[in-house]
Amino acid sequence: MNGKWLDDADHDETRRPGESFLQRVHRRKTEARTVAPGHVAAPMAAPASGQDAMVGSDAPVEPELTDQDMPPLASLTADSDYSGFLSSKVSEALRRAALRKLFHGTQFNVIDEMDDYAEDFSTFTALGDFITSDMRHALEVETRKQAEALKQALLEGPEAVQDIDPETVQAIDGPVEPESGEAAAARPRHPQET
Repeated sequence: MNGKWLDDADHDETRRPGESFLQRVHRRKTEARTVAPGHVAAPMAAPASGQDAMVGSDAPVEPELTDQDMPPLASLTADSDYSGFLSSKVSEALRRAALRKLFHGTQFNVIDEMDDYAEDFSTFTALGDFITSDMRHALEVETRKQAEALKQALLEGPEAVQDIDPETVQAIDGPVEPESGEAAAARPRHPQET
């Protein structure tokens, strides 16, 4: 089947000697675009100008509606025709009032089922009323760091303890007593402390 297609391409009567496939495609496209002189269509009649169209037209021309032609807004319902309010002669304020009445009606005033965006995010519970688990964890980590700092200060001596905030000392669960000289000497020293 593949050989037959190639044979057909070799025996194409539109192919000129020495012409490649792309040259032949390009030549045939340009020939198709040019129109033979006998095939030119007759020009269409030009559309009538505005005055000629008015004279020949039997349709009555409706005047544009103004604010005085509009019905009172209180009488409008969901089934009323609001197209007159879109006339260019109707004032912008009246047009907006009519469209506001239309879109506040029951047929358009429907809350979407996915109303996550419609919640009131302007009021929220203040963070002082509760502590999140992340905040609780951060407080525990900070308390552990401060306890380690206090223990380190106690190991260094009583004068270092005076630099620590009293609230930090109270935040630690158990009261920390400074070690006596004998207990401190008996405790093995860490490489950082030497």
